[in-house]
This record gives sequence, structure tokens and C-alpha cells, in this order.
Amino acid sequence: MNRIILVSVLFLFQINVFAQQYLVKGKIINQNKTPLEFATATLLKADKILYKQTSTDSLGNFILNTEKGNYRLIIEQFGTEFSNKEIIVNQDLDLGIIEVKELVQLDGVTVKSRKKLVEQKVDRLVFNVENSVVATGGTALDALKSTPTVRVQNETISIVGKGEVLVMIDDRLNKMTQEDLVAFLRSIPADNIKSIEVITTPPAKYEAEGNSGLINIKLKTAKANSWTANLGTTYTQRSYASGNINGLFIYNYNKLSLQASINKGTEQFRTTSDNRIYYPNEVWKQDIATKSKTDLLSIGFGTDYKLTENWTSGVKYLGSFNDRNSANNPLTTRYNTAGEINSYVFSNVHAQNKPQMNSVNWNNVFNLNNEGKNITVDLDYFDYQKDDSRVFSGNEMDNQKRNIPGTYFAAINSNLNQLRNYSAKTDVSIPYSWANISFGGKGFYTKTKNNLTVFDNETGTPILDVNYSNIFTYKEYNEAIYFSANKKISEKWETQIGLRTEATQTEGYSENLDQTNKNNYIKLFPTAYVTYNANDNNSYSLNYSRRIRRPDFDYLNPFVIRTSPFYYSEGNPFLKPSIIDNLQFSYIRNQKWVNNIYFSQVSDFGQELAIIDPETNITKSTPINYADTYQIGLSTYYNFNKYSWWNSFMGFNLNYQNVKSRTNLIASVDGYNGYIYTNNDFTVNPSKTLFMGLNYGLQLPGRYQVFNISTLNILDVSVKFLALKKNLSITLTGEDLLNAQKPLISYYSNGIKNTMKNYGYSRAFRIALSYKFGNQSVKSKERNFGNEEERNRAN
Repeated sequence: MNRIILVSVLFLFQINVFAQQYLVKGKIINQNKTPLEFATATLLKADKILYKQTSTDSLGNFILNTEKGNYRLIIEQFGTEFSNKEIIVNQDLDLGIIEVKELVQLDGVTVKSRKKLVEQKVDRLVFNVENSVVATGGTALDALKSTPTVRVQNETISIVGKGEVLVMIDDRLNKMTQEDLVAFLRSIPADNIKSIEVITTPPAKYEAEGNSGLINIKLKTAKANSWTANLGTTYTQRSYASGNINGLFIYNYNKLSLQASINKGTEQFRTTSDNRIYYPNEVWKQDIATKSKTDLLSIGFGTDYKLTENWTSGVKYLGSFNDRNSANNPLTTRYNTAGEINSYVFSNVHAQNKPQMNSVNWNNVFNLNNEGKNITVDLDYFDYQKDDSRVFSGNEMDNQKRNIPGTYFAAINSNLNQLRNYSAKTDVSIPYSWANISFGGKGFYTKTKNNLTVFDNETGTPILDVNYSNIFTYKEYNEAIYFSANKKISEKWETQIGLRTEATQTEGYSENLDQTNKNNYIKLFPTAYVTYNANDNNSYSLNYSRRIRRPDFDYLNPFVIRTSPFYYSEGNPFLKPSIIDNLQFSYIRNQKWVNNIYFSQVSDFGQELAIIDPETNITKSTPINYADTYQIGLSTYYNFNKYSWWNSFMGFNLNYQNVKSRTNLIASVDGYNGYIYTNNDFTVNPSKTLFMGLNYGLQLPGRYQVFNISTLNILDVSVKFLALKKNLSITLTGEDLLNAQKPLISYYSNGIKNTMKNYGYSRAFRIALSYKFGNQSVKSKERNFGNEEERNRAN
């Protein structure tokens, strides 16, 4: 590894400049006359040796500087090859406008699909899931685990070294807690996913929500002049068995396109945890073993129709209906300073919740002319409801495990959470010869209602506890406008600037407390990009963006929920949004080697903290804005694809984090953390019917925010076999083969040391079968959604 890093550093500072004699240029547009940004033009010498390569700008233009000679010119976009032909360069060559259609034949050359596993763009990394062996047969969560630079750990999704991110499905943010989002992602088969975009610096068009960027999951959609279908089933064995069946149907002919999908399955998990609190006179050790079962159902439907030559309208629906049950028996052992047992606290907990989501989008695209001018209008409706209940009871016991009189506790908590969101968005794109201009606006209204009912059940007969029952209503309005301009200053320099303004008004009302809290604020979110293309092989960019992280809706509810005499949670109606400033410098070599130096600063950093009272031994969990933070880091990754049978993506990240606390509850801390990873896909035989995938990640011991985290290892291996004319896919996967995802996490709260060691029994064996049929010879179309911000903050 040291040798690899040394070679990487030497390679980073090489800049090769070749003498240029002639220009080869052209402009690429799609069938809607819209310029294609980031399409790739490649010149190959004899023996298919790469000579020059460049990407189109925002206006679809590309320029290659080359010497006199014979070459093969390949034009690609989103991994699909559109043109492959011989050219002779003995003077400046203008290829003019090249129109990309979904089924195209240029100069007698028929289009052939040649997907790349990973594509690097100015503001994002694109991972083509359909080409990944390890992700095959899994869920959307498994696909994220296989995505370079993304990490999934303990139901938390983050970008390596940069922290948590928000997840979009087809450009729409999902307003759910991490727990519900993970369950939702498990209901989406990976075979239904086209690609995953890791957007580290979202432009002004995107909502400002999301501290470290966005992850966008693109689902497969209709293909032109064809129909395809896919049926699949998956069996997974962990501590308990899980499985699902799924189907996907897509159709497109002339003006009409249709898509439909369904997934039905059951997930069962076993998790254990060892949590310890080091009080001055006692050590509390809590052991929890939880068994959970979730019945999953997700359905999707979409249709688009070309009403006129310049107007396309479509409706898309996505629904998720889950039913989760879990049970555990927490046992807390209290030790004195001599290591002897003082007493126990035993609990019995049964929980059930049923999150349900319905999302509808109406999308309209108006093409104003053949030069790429268009208007997009989106209307969205989002409905989310979760009915959850928790029944718990317990006793304090002496060191002989005999019940202590007067310490029995029992209660029933029932909460109905309802959320509705209405959104409208308009985007305008006007490409000019001197710059590409885009602007637009969005408005949304969200209303949530939490109805918490608490019953005292100590007598065996539930009695309503009016002191802890609560009805909380929250309303939020948001209005946003943005402007963005992209300008290619010269052959080597390109810039883009943007400004987004968002106004927010909120009102929260607690019926039990008769308390109303209002907020009204306006924030500006600038973005700026500067790119310098030194030559066809080397490019540099400097990016800046400002982001916001608004509080989750349930965090703003001031009610108190008790689950034992020693633990309760409480919301915070005064919680403020966090403002994040991100700065990143990047160097890209041959579109394969990407190096980033980044800096991030967070004002009013807020999260839920467990606050411990050393006098009463009571833990209060509450969200607070407790710190200002910053981090600086270095990341590098390389896509090795020299051989047709091996595609490797490897990299590492190292950063320094500083948390400057503004409360005496949490001390200021700083420290380093590092992560090394490699993702590999192998084509085993010449007929391309046998494949193998291997992903490995190593978390080095270090600090993340206020937490110290020990080492962990992740190793996943897959084998994929194609049969029946490559229509039948059989995939065998071993997950977490090292059984090493058991990090020890420690932190201090109010001066008291806490440690947590959680294990999700993630080692698993998975077998997946998938059969596809229909006409699948052309590439798929895509369109985006409009309601992008509101769905991530629901409970």
C-alpha cells in the first residue's frame, strides 16, 4: 500500500504537454436538441492506444488538439457509445452538430452499448449499478455499499470522510429518518437501479439541503421503441433468513412510455449491543439482543406522453408500505468500583411501526426551440404516515436478581405521525453561444402532526397519562429562487457561478404545553466552479458551495418520551438549522485519477446527544446546537481499467476534524480519521458469462465528530453467472466475510465516558436469480422529479 501511495503522489504531479497542430471539434446534442454536457470524445491511435480525450462543455462543444495522422474517434455519453469511426487529420476538422438519438447510426456504424462502471464528472461521480457484480441481486442499500466513496454503517449513509448525506430517488429527497430510509432502500431491488450519483458539490439548481452533498439513485425507466421485463428473487441467510420477489416492466413506443415495478419481501435481523457508562462510583453495562422482522412492499408506476413535438408530460408514482416488529430484553448490570455487582435493571420491550409513503409527481417539459431552450415544470404531492407503538416493562433487581419492591415500571407508548407535502417547481434552461443560463424557482408547504398517547400500565390496566401524552402540529413554508451561468472563457478555462435564495417560515404548536414556536429566516446559498484544462489529460478545478441542514421534523417536537426510569428523550423546538461552507480543490488525470483537497466548516452544528446526569444516573436524549466544527482532508481514488477483464476502483481518505463545543455538556475535541477501500469487478471468461466482484474497506482508528471509533474491516465477494443467452442471471454473494464490522465507539457526555459496541450480524450468504426478456437493444431515457428537499426530514 505504501508503494501504491508513493506512485500515486508522483503521478499526481506529472503534467504532460504535447505540441498541437490541428483542431478536431464538434457539438453534441440529443434528440430534443439539448446540448449534452460531459459527453466524452476520444481519439485512439493504432492498436487502440488512447491518444486524446476530452469532455463536452455545457453547450455540448468539444475540442481536441492533435497532430497530423489517422485516428479512431469514439463519442460516448453516460457510458453509451454513439459514434465509432476512422478519421484522417491533416487540417483543422469541424464535425459540426452530432445529434444523439436513442437508436442511432452514424456513418454506417451501428450504436453498441459500452457501459463504464464509474464515470467522473465535474461535480459528481456516477456509479453504473447495472455493471456491478457485487450489487447484483441485492437491494438499493447493497448498491450503495458497493458505490465508490460511499459508506453505509449502522444504518447511516455517508460520503467517506465527509459525513452523512441526503439520499434522493430520481432527484427527489426522501423525508424519512435514517431507520425508515434504510428500510425503504431495502425494498428497492438493485436490478431496478440504473446508476447512483455521488454529488459532492450540487449546483444552484438543487436544493441547498444536505451538509456533505447528495446521493441520487436513478431508477431504470422506459427505453425507446422497445419493451423489457425482469423477474427476480433473492434469498439471504444471516442469523435469520430473508427473501424477496420483484418484477420490473418498461415499455416505450412512439409517443408513449410506461414503467411499472413491484417488490415484496421479508427482512429479518439480529443485532446485539454492549453499552457502558462509567459513572464516578459505578459502571453500568447494558446488553441488548434484538430480533426484528420487516415485511416490505414497494410499488412504482410511471407514464410519459409526448403531447406535441415540443411538449412532453408524465406522471410518476412511488409507494412504500412496511410493517416492522421487534423485541428485546435489555439487561443493565451495575458494578461498583471493585468490579462487584450492585444490582440489575431488567426490561422487556416490544415495538411495532408501520411506515407508509405515497409520492406522486407530474412533470412537464416544454422545448422552446432546437437550440436546447426548455422549461420544466414539476408538481409534487408527498404523503407519509407512521403508526408506531412500544410496550415496555421492567424491574430493578438486587445482585441476586431478586425484584426490588416499588421499582416495577410499565407503559405503552403509541404515536401516529402524519406528514403531507405539496410542492411546485419551475426550471428554465437557455443556452447561448456566450454562456449557458439557467434559472427557476420552487415553493412548498409541509404540515406534520404527531399524536403521542402514553398509558401507565403498572397495574395491568392501561391508564392515560396526560402529563406525557402530546399532540404536536408543525407547519413549514419554503420559497426559493436560483440563477446559474456557465461560461467557457477559453479553450482551457471554464467557470460556473450560481446563487440560490431560500426563505423559510415555520410554526410548531404543542397542544399539551399550549406552546407555539415560530421561525422566519432567509438564507443565501452561493456556488462557484472554476475549471482549468491544462491539456487533454490533466484538469484542475476549484469549487465552493454553501449548504444548509434543517432539523428533522420530530426533533422540533418538545414532548418527552420515557422508556425506563433512567432514560427519556425530549425534542427541542428552538433547534436551529446548521450552515455549511464547503471548499474543494480537485486534480483529475485522464478521467481516471481524482485527487481532492477539501475544507468544510459548519456553524451551529446540531445533533441528538445523550446527556447523562451523574447524580441521578438518568440519561436524556435531546437534539441541540452545541458546536461549530471544521475539517480539512485529502482524498484520492483511481479507476484502473487497463485490462478488459478487470475494472478496479481504489482510494483512500484522510482528514482532520475539530469540534469546538459551545456547551459544558460536551467537551471540545479534535482528531484524525482514515479510510482505505478497493472495489473490483472481474470478467472471468471470454464469452462474458462468468463474473466476479470483490469489495474491501478498512476503517482506521480515529475520531469522527465527538466519537472515537476503532478499526473495522468490510469484505464482500460475489460470483455472477449468465445463462440462457445471457437472459438468466445467477449471483452468489458473501457479505462481511471477515465478520469484522464491530467497531468500539466511545465519547464523553457531561464528563462521563460512554462506550458502544454494536453488531448487526451482517455476515451473510445471498443467492439471487433474475430473468429478463423483451427488446433491450437501446439505452433508457430519464427524467427528474420536482419535490427534492422536504422528504428527508420526516420521522
